[in-house]
Amino acid sequence: MWNGDGTVEINGFRVYYTEVECVRRIFERHPETALNLRPKNQLVKNAYMNTLLELINITCLAPQELTEEELRDAENTLLDLVGVGFELDWLKKKLEELCVKKKKMETRGDRMRELDRMIVEQRQVLLALEIELKNEENEAVSDCARLGFEDVV
Repeated sequence: MWNGDGTVEINGFRVYYTEVECVRRIFERHPETALNLRPKNQLVKNAYMNTLLELINITCLAPQELTEEELRDAENTLLDLVGVGFELDWLKKKLEELCVKKKKMETRGDRMRELDRMIVEQRQVLLALEIELKNEENEAVSDCARLGFEDVV
């Protein structure tokens, strides 16, 4: 139902035209989302819906785009929304997956740095061995060389 203020009412929430498809998809895929919502005041409900949409947008980001603090804030926001009656198990699962990916990414980054450090060390060892080999080859050539008349006399 269109309202005169550029909003549409969907499942008891007034949302702007630009958010209609997102909100419809939420309720199509997760009809239980707002069944137990306690606030009845329209402004409060709208504020919570906007918070939910922001949280979904955060969850869509790549792990490297988020800081640990932003992830903690997102988890706290999720708890706040659940606390007022939203059923968001589906979003909690996605947020947990994002946290796991972030942790794996950081662990993988640490491991990659360690491997890179080990490669640099091994290259230095290899370079030292190559220099030692070259010196041995030079000495071997020198030991095998014939002496000239001048060298002997």
